[in-house]
Amino acid sequence: MTKCEFVCPATVAEGIETISRINEDVVFISGGTDLVIKLQGGQIRPAWLMDLSLIPELKFIKEVEGRVRIGSGTTFTQISESDLLRGKARCLSQAASQVGSAQIRNRATIGGNIANASPAGDSLPALLVLEAWVNIAGPQGMRRVPFAQFQGGVGQGLQQKELITEIDFPIWKPGGKAGITSAFGKIGSRTAVSIARLNMAAMVEYDPEDQKILSSRWAVGALGPIPFRLEELERGLQGKKVNSDFAEEVADHLTDAVDRGIPGRASQEYKRQAIRGLAYDLIEDLLL
Repeated sequence: MTKCEFVCPATVAEGIETISRINEDVVFISGGTDLVIKLQGGQIRPAWLMDLSLIPELKFIKEVEGRVRIGSGTTFTQISESDLLRGKARCLSQAASQVGSAQIRNRATIGGNIANASPAGDSLPALLVLEAWVNIAGPQGMRRVPFAQFQGGVGQGLQQKELITEIDFPIWKPGGKAGITSAFGKIGSRTAVSIARLNMAAMVEYDPEDQKILSSRWAVGALGPIPFRLEELERGLQGKKVNSDFAEEVADHLTDAVDRGIPGRASQEYKRQAIRGLAYDLIEDLLL
């Protein structure tokens, strides 16, 4: 790794003030579980590294006016162990619990997972179904972007010298006698410490009395350059009766999504089968 300057601010304001005075490239580091590998491998050679790990205002999980707010420096261990998230955003809690090893979860942060933008990032499908927003700070000020647009390659991602400060999303409330639940699942090369070959999150509003899906949101990762919502499946399930054919119908939709997402890839046939098993597991977790 080439030599670079290192700075460790105590507040976000101090960090922004510092980078405003720097005329060279600045790379931010928090947990460092992905970035350190890139630095050691020479994939990136920044002139400056700014360590965000000692900024307390970036580390929190709280409910404010009907929304869940999570600081970008919050670790996946903290997310997986949060009672608030287990109750209000179960899919994100489950995703956090499956990130790498215990040692990695103790260091890796949700802000880093978003900024790293891996197609297989475990938190990303969960953030899509939760309809999260990303809060960003930089020398030009603050801005707030829907996560779907932030990661969608439409010019709303991180700009030079910007950092993620917070993620927030609404607490979804069911209507009438229905209930809302969410879940996350992944398939990796090993049981633990694996990068996802497929991951998926879903949130379902379900009426147990009528056995109907009132609404749902589904997102899949590691099936293209970015995770994406399965909007055709969501439309097809609205008002759908949950019966003996339900899981197979969902699996068929997902197989089609694989064919559209990675046509002609060597992994296509494997993922066509794997996503069906993932669908069955998720539906059992959501509805049984």
